[in-house]
Amino acid sequence: MTWHIICLAGPTDSYAPDLAPGDGLLYVPYDIPNHPDAVQTSLPDVFATHGIDPTTAAHDLLKAAIGAYTGDIRIDRSRAYDGWTRDLALHLPVHEFSRWTSRGAPRLTNLLSFLTGDHWQVLVRPVPAGYQPVRGQVQGVPVRVETDTVCLFSGGLDSYIGAVDALAAGGQVALVGHYAAGQGPTSSAQRQTLAAMAMAYPIDKMPFLKCWVSPPKGPQRATEMTTRGRSILFLALGIAVASGLASARLLVPENGFISLNVPLTPPRSGSLSTRTTHPHLIAQVRALLEDLGIEVAVELPYRFSTKGEMIVACSNQEVLLRGLPITMSCSHPGVGRFIRGGSANQHCGYCLPCLVRRAGVSTWGADPTRYTWRDLSGYLSPSRRADLRALRLALQRHSQRPPVLADILVSGPLPGTSEDLDAYLGVYRRGLRELQQFVDNFARES
Repeated sequence: MTWHIICLAGPTDSYAPDLAPGDGLLYVPYDIPNHPDAVQTSLPDVFATHGIDPTTAAHDLLKAAIGAYTGDIRIDRSRAYDGWTRDLALHLPVHEFSRWTSRGAPRLTNLLSFLTGDHWQVLVRPVPAGYQPVRGQVQGVPVRVETDTVCLFSGGLDSYIGAVDALAAGGQVALVGHYAAGQGPTSSAQRQTLAAMAMAYPIDKMPFLKCWVSPPKGPQRATEMTTRGRSILFLALGIAVASGLASARLLVPENGFISLNVPLTPPRSGSLSTRTTHPHLIAQVRALLEDLGIEVAVELPYRFSTKGEMIVACSNQEVLLRGLPITMSCSHPGVGRFIRGGSANQHCGYCLPCLVRRAGVSTWGADPTRYTWRDLSGYLSPSRRADLRALRLALQRHSQRPPVLADILVSGPLPGTSEDLDAYLGVYRRGLRELQQFVDNFARES
């Protein structure tokens, strides 16, 4: 079956596609008050408060991203023919119709298919005559944004380092964060790390655009857990903000090892890990921006750095130390609430992002982060020890045969020169080395 994600633009949009028997239907209405499927969002007010007026093309892309994100979390993978790969058709009303039909729609189709691992179609049509996005209201005191640097700010350690490095370079840096229902740890980490930076940098130098975008829950409050589509939403939010600023660039801070998203073992090639900053995805995003005429440069300053190298090279070590323990890198921080003495906003300690974090921090010094399972030598349930077991298998395999380019190409094609390919392989090898040292030291200590 094919799931049709119908994006509607304003109350006059009555678009309805022809469906085949057995197909599914999901509406994503924009600017239609009181619609039962309306996405809850603060975007119009956030843009108004900060004086941001995204270009029309960036608005189109943002609406496409919201539609894709909504479909990704509302349509259960378990209903797919293989329990994973869904057939999804995104029906999108756009202002820049000719740009989308010639290049944009095919490009976004390929981008989304790579990002989520599904079969996508992007089908565009002109927006209804007279439709204009709703304008928001200024909330509280207006905060004017006047900068050429926008930085994604997730509340994770990499984004914290990226923000600190950008602020240390001087000038104003616009920080863009996203959160939705059920993402309390993300929102808390963003708030706390912002406060940690504010002790060293004036608050007017780091305006924070905290964007609430939360689709309604499905039947029985069902939500698909993989949420790979959040990546395109986060990128589109940053692009929208940057498009409203003159000659702005968008910084996407993530270490190169995680960006490559290489599966630790062959069966994990369809894992729940994100492809947010894989080089192929970013190349597709850049090409899509060119296709749509959106003049925003997307930069990955740490694409050739490991987590440990990012930490060691951070421009302000004092601010790094202050904020490191309150950043959030964990895949499932809520597990701590089920453990005596644990917390709902605490790193588990055993998921792959936690292991990469722990390995990176160990190259720098003592780790001040609280982990629900700091000691991994004791009993862990099969699900909790899965990442550690896969990591050990990968390390054992590569100890016998060092990684080669073919190993990192498993997760997707890599654009760039031969020097770039060598650099990607190098960062992957060094990332594995950090993990090997962490595992070895942990084994000796236990």
